[in-house]
Amino acid sequence: MITFTANDAKNKFGEVIDAALQGPVSITKHNRPSVVVMSDAQYQSLAHAKHKELKAAVVAGFDQLDRREFSPYTVEEIAERVIARKLGEAT
Repeated sequence: MITFTANDAKNKFGEVIDAALQGPVSITKHNRPSVVVMSDAQYQSLAHAKHKELKAAVVAGFDQLDRREFSPYTVEEIAERVIARKLGEAT
């Protein structure tokens, strides 16, 4: 993945766009990854995949309910597990 500093990205925005049309571009700020710039097609593909995954999870959940399979966890415990999992993915 190509990387630009925030300052370079500001000064070379056209180059950032051209690079993003080829693949994701990382923008760093204070020597840390900050954001990723990508083409609209890449973003739409990613959003579609996440939507498809979420829809499958919701359908699976409703199927469990239809089979009267209930989670032993409270809503709060489930939320905590989801948040913990997402935080683990971010690192």
